[in-house]
Amino acid sequence: MAAEELGSVGRAVAGDILTSRKVYIVTMAQPSPGAPDGFEERYNAYWNAVDQQLSQIEARAGTVMRIFAEGVIGRGDDAMLMLQKSNPGAHRVVRQRVSAGAVFEEFEDTDLFGQMIDWGRCLQIELISHTVAEDIQARYTEAAQKRTEHLHKRLEEGILESEAALILSGDPTVKIPDGIERFLISPPELDALERWVKQANEAIRQQMVEQQARAQEAGAAEPGHEGHDHAKQPGATDGNGGPSGSGLWTPGS
Repeated sequence: MAAEELGSVGRAVAGDILTSRKVYIVTMAQPSPGAPDGFEERYNAYWNAVDQQLSQIEARAGTVMRIFAEGVIGRGDDAMLMLQKSNPGAHRVVRQRVSAGAVFEEFEDTDLFGQMIDWGRCLQIELISHTVAEDIQARYTEAAQKRTEHLHKRLEEGILESEAALILSGDPTVKIPDGIERFLISPPELDALERWVKQANEAIRQQMVEQQARAQEAGAAEPGHEGHDHAKQPGATDGNGGPSGSGLWTPGS
C-alpha cells in the first residue's frame, strides 16, 4: 500500500484505521557537528515539525505504542542512550512517546548490521582486483538482504493488532509487512533542509574551484614553478589553514 500523506489521514481514519495496525514513518535526518552556520537551525526545525505532525496524526489515527529505529542497537534504555548520543533531534521525539508509554523495541540485529557496515566500508576502498571487488559487493548485498528480511520480520512480529508504531528510517520507502497501514510524516522542513545542504555543498565546491584556479595562476607566475599545482602539493592548505583535499561538507561528516 502506498504511503499516505498527513493531509489525507482524515479520509483514511473514516474507515477502519483506528482498529488496524499502522506505522508512522519518519526520515532519520542526521545531525552534523561542525556544519556551516544554518544547518543546526534547519535540523532542529525539521525535528520540531516532525513532532508536531506526529502528534496530529496520533490524535486522529492512534497513539504510538512501539518505536523502531534503524541503526540503533538494543532496546529500552540502551536504545534511548544510543539515540541520545547519535541524534538529539530524533531523541526528543522518541523521549516524549516513551514517557507516554511507548516501548522502544529492538530493531537491528547487531551482527547483520555490523556486517553491512563493514562490507560497505570495504566497497569504498580503491581495489586493484576486480575479483575481490565483486566478492565484496556480493557479500555486502547478501548482508543487506538478510538485514532487510530481519527488519521486516521484527515489524511483522512486533506490531500487535490495533497498535500504531513509529519507524525512524533512512529510507522512507522502507518495506512494510502486508496488512499494515503506512503513513509518511514528511513536513516541508525536510525539503528545506535537503535544499540547504545541496546549496551549501555547491557553494563550498565552487569556492574550492576558485581557490585552486588562483593557486595555479600564482604558481605559473613564479619563475621555475611552471606546470606545478600548489593546491595538490603535500602540506598545501585549503585557504583557511586546513589541509587541501575534497573539502566538501556533508551531513554527518
